[in-house]
Amino acid sequence: MKLSQSRRGFLLAVVAGTCLFPSISHAANIIVGTGNDTSYFVLQSPNLGVRTYEVRYTYSPATPQDGYFLLDRIRTIDSSISLALSNFGGQYFLDSLTYNSVTEANDFTPPDYSPYWAHWASGGEAGYPAASPINSGNWTYGSGISSQVRLIAPGSWDALYYSDGLSAPSVAPVPETSSAVLAILSSVVIFKRRRSS
Repeated sequence: MKLSQSRRGFLLAVVAGTCLFPSISHAANIIVGTGNDTSYFVLQSPNLGVRTYEVRYTYSPATPQDGYFLLDRIRTIDSSISLALSNFGGQYFLDSLTYNSVTEANDFTPPDYSPYWAHWASGGEAGYPAASPINSGNWTYGSGISSQVRLIAPGSWDALYYSDGLSAPSVAPVPETSSAVLAILSSVVIFKRRRSS
């Protein structure tokens, strides 16, 4: 099959973009909400698999949001899951998650006290008893999803992973950047301009 010059150029631009920007891998995100800013939330377990939610909101430094805000937005829009949470003095913890009629609940039975829903974070602030800035781009074992111990920021990631608490989620907490997407689009536009001239 012979491709026209314009189609060959478009395919080359897409392939080049894929090679240059391999981090663009979250196209299947479940998008929740609207707003100018985005944070991500991952739910991962043997039964659920991996679900990545792209939560859009408007960030306000004066009134920052927490991981519970993200999880609550997800709970209200994704009817395929149901969550059971405990509130200890304003701190929320996930006790169990049900998906396809299968429930995965915390098992704090000795000697291994697992599996359980462990919290992981990347970017924003996290820590106990008060949150401090943490690095982006890799997972840090979290101390909970609620305010004071977890504050989100644009581009931050949260995860609840049903495991032994030692393994980080399998999704890399690195969203596609707008500059990467723009670079791919501009290469296509440049080719089209050259082609049409």
